[in-house]
Amino acid sequence: MKDATSNIYKHSMKLERRTASLYVQNTGCQQCSPGYGWGPGVRDHFLLHHVLSGRGVYECRDMRYELSAGDAFLVYPNTSVRYYAHEADPWEYVWVGFSGLEAEGCVERTDFMPEEPVLRNCGRELCERVEAVYGSYGLSAWEGLEMTARLYSLLSYLARTSRRQKQERGAALDCAQLAAEYIINHYEEPITVEGLAAYASVSHSSLYRRFVKRFQISPKRFLLEYRIQRACALLKETGYSIQEISNSVGFEDPFYFSRAFKEVKGVSPRQYAARRREEEPAAE
Repeated sequence: MKDATSNIYKHSMKLERRTASLYVQNTGCQQCSPGYGWGPGVRDHFLLHHVLSGRGVYECRDMRYELSAGDAFLVYPNTSVRYYAHEADPWEYVWVGFSGLEAEGCVERTDFMPEEPVLRNCGRELCERVEAVYGSYGLSAWEGLEMTARLYSLLSYLARTSRRQKQERGAALDCAQLAAEYIINHYEEPITVEGLAAYASVSHSSLYRRFVKRFQISPKRFLLEYRIQRACALLKETGYSIQEISNSVGFEDPFYFSRAFKEVKGVSPRQYAARRREEEPAAE
């Protein structure tokens, strides 16, 4: 293959980063000469290219992809690939190579797949995010943090705009499960059934009907019982006051908390805590 006419390549030499969750391994921007290419060969990290102009070919897993401006292709680790510029209209691309413990999981949330490692007509925003990683390169501590942040932003954008993930989420999660998971993750915050319905993108009545069918309990009752469950754990494992526990599990009024607790458990919070303390020596 012929030499590249212009190649700006930036590489991180901090080897300790290989144990990090996610990090930029290299980044660059290249205007290729006609026919210039790389491979066949393998990389030990993910390598994302975005085509800025011109045309080229990416070969991977016995597939051949003709690419042009606006397209992107991903090189997977330990996968033999070859890519080269068009003879008459050689491409220019910007790239970012990345690795880390989270890298594979992040890629799995995007539309890239080993059997389809190409995205067509990606739009300007993807290009800007790849260029942002390239533009933030540096060897100082703050530049390393900035570069990693830009990489997270790039992968977050690819995950957020992924058609495949939206389809899988829609198939895997119904509105009842979405609402239940929201309660479990945000029980200490103000929550209303109307807010849950809006979060799950359904009407109040649809959420109620599907929730009862799924969990044999209403959303409001699920929220109440989950909060009481968390309160029981605090009463058993800590010495916090009733007011502290009430605030911690989403009740602004400790008197209402005490009434609700007794309605669910049959005893007051103080009685529950006293019984648990009495049971501890017997358990030993």
